[in-house]
Amino acid sequence: MKKIKAIILLPLAVVVMFSSCTIYSKSIAGTSVETQIQFRMEDLEYIGDVSGTATQSFLFGVLPIGGRRFHVANIGGGGLIPQDRMTNNALYDALMQREDADFVLPLSSSSVRDQMFMGNRTTLTVRAKAFRIKSK
Repeated sequence: MKKIKAIILLPLAVVVMFSSCTIYSKSIAGTSVETQIQFRMEDLEYIGDVSGTATQSFLFGVLPIGGRRFHVANIGGGGLIPQDRMTNNALYDALMQREDADFVLPLSSSSVRDQMFMGNRTTLTVRAKAFRIKSK
C-alpha cells in the first residue's frame, strides 16, 4: 500500500512544484569581432524606435499552440535570439513599423514566461533603433 501511495504522490509533487513559476530573460544581439561598418552619424538618418510583441503558448514547452504563422523576419548577422514562431512574429511587427529603414541597431529582447500545467505561455518583446542611410 505504501508503494502505491508513493507512486501516486511522487508525480503529483513534481507537477505541483513545477507548475507555477515565472521566468524573465533578456538578450541583446551582438556581432562578431570581424564585423566593421564605416559609417559616421552624419551618413545616417535616425528614423525612430521600433518594437514588437508576440505571445505564444507551448505544449510541453516545445510544441507551439496558436499564434500567427508565416510572419517571418530576419535581422541578419546571427545574434543571440533564436528564430522560432514567437520571435518571427515579434520581429515582423517591429520591422513593419518602419518599412523604410535600412537597418536596425541594436536589437534587444525581453521575455516573460508563465509556466502552467503541461506547458507555458511566453510573451516576447523586441526593441531596436531604426536607421536609414542618407542619399546624396
